Amino acid sequence: MEYNIYSINEAIYNLIELPDNATILDIGCRNAGYLKDILEKFPDKVEKAIGIDITDKHFDEVDYKSPIELSVMNCADGLAFEDNKFDLIIAKDVLECITDKLKFIKEIHRILKPNGVIICANADFDSITLNGKDKELIKNVIHTYAITKQPWMDDLDSWMGRRTYSIFNNTNLFISSVSIHSVIETEYKEGKMGYNYSQYVKWLVDDKTRKLSKREYKKFIENLIEADKNGEYIFTKPYYIYKGVKK
Repeated sequence: MEYNIYSINEAIYNLIELPDNATILDIGCRNAGYLKDILEKFPDKVEKAIGIDITDKHFDEVDYKSPIELSVMNCADGLAFEDNKFDLIIAKDVLECITDKLKFIKEIHRILKPNGVIICANADFDSITLNGKDKELIKNVIHTYAITKQPWMDDLDSWMGRRTYSIFNNTNLFISSVSIHSVIETEYKEGKMGYNYSQYVKWLVDDKTRKLSKREYKKFIENLIEADKNGEYIFTKPYYIYKGVKK
């Protein structure tokens, strides 16, 4: 069975239960995609849906309207909301980029209502798999991308997925649980997560880091195209989905 790019979203939504007149927050909201989906899946349940991100460059990609509100906020500096405000907080692919993780988690706890829920989903970027003939090249590309910090990141941990549960649970601020969901794709084509990943990797060539040569990147893409042509392509990306209920 192939789990497409949106399957991680469904895995997250399956963990959500909302009270009436809920107030929700998406940290690292990009284009408000999660907020829009939640409003569709839980009609008449949400009173206010707030999204924050470190930049507003994706805010115009999706049309949104009330009760969605988007704003720029660097969550590494704190969460500028009053205590006990939110019933649900979602943070996907955020925790690995924050240096002071304990401060961030304490802020989440502070702004959640009693029995409020945090869902924090993180990937293990060093555990991504791709198939192709040049095993050493593909392994090197995946590892190099996983451990290379991009300029906008405060921190980087390629094993953040497997560490998310312990980081939250050791605070003793939440009733904790964790599930694992792997995105699995067997086609290499535009719009798929694996295809998008192969395009992100080009940053290693274009950036001043020069961690990857143009020749290596070209061969990497050729490997994926050939594997797809021969029916041998596979892409997997494991996500660890933490759910915490505020004590």
